[in-house]
Amino acid sequence: MNQNNGNGTRPKVELALNSEATLTLTKDKCFEGTNSYGAYYLYSVEQDGEVKSFFATPDVHQHILEAGLRTGDQFLVRKRAVQNGRKVMAKVEFEVVSKQPVPENGNGNGQSDDFKALMKACVAEAVEITKEVNTIPWQNEDVRSIALTMFIQRARLN
Repeated sequence: MNQNNGNGTRPKVELALNSEATLTLTKDKCFEGTNSYGAYYLYSVEQDGEVKSFFATPDVHQHILEAGLRTGDQFLVRKRAVQNGRKVMAKVEFEVVSKQPVPENGNGNGQSDDFKALMKACVAEAVEITKEVNTIPWQNEDVRSIALTMFIQRARLN
């Protein structure tokens, strides 16, 4: 799987007129910026097993936000020819293909609740450690330090 095109940048999703592409988000958030052409919305996506950069139009960006797409969700973009008077212009259409199931633990992204459960487990284990090693006069700050150390290490692994 080629990650870049030789100069450190990922290849871009290029749509020809009257073509379509099915893309999978590899990151929840896009990189927003401006250049001489105006605002841009850069998404990291996977297309046919290859990670690419997708520059979304403002309309497509708005559709992605409204659909609440997250990492792993798929969407289809089509570039259609439309006629406006005598001019033929390109219009990019958007369609959600599939969404990952929303976790059942409440807040929509699941991450906060996952961290909460992880923290509870770390605190419980820190208390167990202090009970097992009863030759030291433990303080509340010691339990907190042990729990926090375990939490940080485990959160990094996830």
